[in-house]
Parts: sequence; structure tokens; C-alpha cells
Amino acid sequence: MMMMMMMMMMIKSFYSFLFVNSVSLFINVRGANYNNGERLLVDLFQNYSTDIRPIQNLSEPTIISLYPFIFSLNNFDEVSGVITIVGGISLEWHDFRLTWTPSNYGDIMKLLIPKKKLWVPNVFLINPANKMEAIGNDDFLGRISHSGIVQWAPGGLFKSLCNVNMYKFPFDTQSCSFYLALWDYFPMEALLIPSSNMSYIDTLYYSSNPLWKLERTVMKNSYLITTENVIELRINLKRKSLYFVINMLAPILLLSILNPLVFALPVESGERVSYAITIFLSFAVFLTLISENMPKSSEPMSLLSYFLIVTMTMSTLICILTVVTMRLHFKNSKVSKTAATILQILQLKYLCIPCKKYKKKSQIQDNSNLDDGFARNIREGKVEPLKVEPVEEDTWKGVAEQYDRVLMYYFFLIVFLQWMMLLIVMSI
Repeated sequence: MMMMMMMMMMIKSFYSFLFVNSVSLFINVRGANYNNGERLLVDLFQNYSTDIRPIQNLSEPTIISLYPFIFSLNNFDEVSGVITIVGGISLEWHDFRLTWTPSNYGDIMKLLIPKKKLWVPNVFLINPANKMEAIGNDDFLGRISHSGIVQWAPGGLFKSLCNVNMYKFPFDTQSCSFYLALWDYFPMEALLIPSSNMSYIDTLYYSSNPLWKLERTVMKNSYLITTENVIELRINLKRKSLYFVINMLAPILLLSILNPLVFALPVESGERVSYAITIFLSFAVFLTLISENMPKSSEPMSLLSYFLIVTMTMSTLICILTVVTMRLHFKNSKVSKTAATILQILQLKYLCIPCKKYKKKSQIQDNSNLDDGFARNIREGKVEPLKVEPVEEDTWKGVAEQYDRVLMYYFFLIVFLQWMMLLIVMSI
């Protein structure tokens, strides 16, 4: 349905373009009759030759101006690096042999002439995606003016190669160039120049694309090869990223949030390992989906691919730590000093050692102020001493639960920092 709408818009633009030119032609020949036109054609092409450049002094170059226009972006395959547009070029030059006085021919100002009757320069797209051939054919008519100005405007599909940069996918901007060269002629024989020193491509009849936004067009002389007869037509396209945000980035964000929650699952549920592996496989699926939209090149790779590799590495680490904490949970031996020390380091308790020393000193001072009678009752056995019950943290089960809590907080922090860094780099 969307393709049909694009085709209808393109056809509408094309007919608008033809209508404007047809009205112009009608105005220019409204006072003429058939005999005037036939007589003019005989007089113009009686001794005309298409084999010789249309200039009186052959030591001077024939100046050919180029006016490009674009109708639509037909297709842009980022994987193969091929872009296809629908457009055309208008070539204009002066032919001194095709001049006449309008009053002698019923005020005919312009005429449409078949291409095969005119001298027409060969313009080639020199970076095509398939074979290289001259732009246009005999189906496109030429337009001549009484002053000797000749216009020929071929159009069609232009299929070119494009260097794709997917580093900021899906917020990327691509720049693709079409190189047009005047074939067969040296610069001292014919020159291809932009029309009226214009530096852009005409987008008056351009139909918007659902996937790409046309941001800017550029036309300039190119020095791709050592000749002056090459013109570069460049279009800058910005991807419309809403589709990828909803169908790719949003699920990845939700999976990133779900990943650390494996440490919140009770060990007795028996679902910890399967939960962690399921999240890991989900990231692998999204990495596969992204790779299908990427060109098979390593320079440069998408930042999102690096992000997913880091996220999958974190998911792998979560799977390993899940198995470790489950093993600690079911141990029956005495808690080792190493495990307790690592837990304290992760909990940042060593930063509070000065605070603990100050608290202990205050407690000693407070105990020295106890009533002597209360102390004497303790010594005489009248007051039962406090019984210290073993705390949960002194068992492996308690240590494992503390590890789960600390690791969940750490991985949530890592996920937050990951996404913040991704957004910052994407916005640069």
C-alpha cells in the first residue's frame, strides 16, 4: 500500500512537470500553422550534421550546462551499498546552426525535435551499481529555441554505489554521490558545468520517502578523476528512526532492566539459571536482527553492535555469578574470611571504618557511666547476661543473600551508565 502511494505521488509530480513544459510550448507556438513548422524544419536541418560539435570556432570548447532534478528515492539498500533514485538532468548548450527569425515562420519560438536529429553530448554515470551507459535514449525529445539554445532532459532510474556509515544506526545520516561525466570529449573540446552556477539539486517535485528524510542536496565540480568534466550530485539522507526505536531499542532497554532481577529470584524457585540464560539468548536474537541491517564491513561497525556485545558480556557474567551465589547458598561449612571480606568490599563498608571506631569509642564511654549497682548485679548473677544469637550473615545462606542484593544494585548501576553513554555518543 505504501509503495502504491509513493508511485502515485511520483506520477503526479511527473505529470505536473510535463504540464508546465507543455503549457510553455503551447504558448510559444500558438500563432503558427503546420506549413510554417514544416518549412522551418526543412530550413534548419537541410545541411545539419550531428557529427560535428555545434561551435563555429572548433578550437574553443562547447559549453554544456547541467540542471539536475529528483522525483523520489526509489530504494536504498544499506547492506549492499546501492541507492536508486528517480530523477533526470536537463542539458543545455548553444547550437549556432539552429537559429531563425520567428516572424518569418509564423512566430514559432521553440520546437520539439527527436534526439537522433540533434548533436547531443554523451553524459555517463561513472559510479553505477551495474553497467555504465549513457544517460537517456532516443525516446526523450530535444527542445530548440530560435536563439539557438538546445535543451535535452532525459530521466529515469539512477542506480549508484554509496559508502554507508552505520556507526550511529538507527540515528544515522548517509551521504551518497552520483558522479556524472561528459564522455568522449576533452576539456578543450567540451565543458560540463552546473547551470547558472547552481549548487543544489532541484527538489520541487520530490516525493517524500517513508524510511529516509532528504536533508540536503549538493551539486559541484568533482575532481574524482583528472578531468574538469565531472560533476558530483550529492544527497544527504537522514533515517527516520521511530520504527527501530520501538521495535529494537525499546525491547533491548526492557531486557537490560530485567537482566539484574535474576538476583531477586528466590534460590528455592529453581528458575534462576533458566531466567539468566533466557535473557542472554534474547540479546543474541537482537544482535542477529541488527546484523541483518548492516553492511558486511568492519569499518565502521555500528555503535549499537558494540553496545549489544557489552550487554551480552554482562549477561554472561550474570549467569556465572548466579551459579556461584547458588552454590554459596547451599554450603554447610563455616563462612570463610575471604568471602566475608569480598562482601564487605562490595558493600563499601571499609569506607565507614573511621565511623565504626568513633561509635565503638562512644559506647565504651557510655558503658563507663553505668550505675555501679547494675554492674554489681551482673557480677552477682542477679541479672542474666545477654545471649548472642548467631546472625543470618554468619551463615553461607545469609552471605549468599547479601551477595545477591549487592550484585543486583551494581548491575542496575552498570545498565544505567551503559544507556547514558550510548545516548551521549549518539547525540554527538
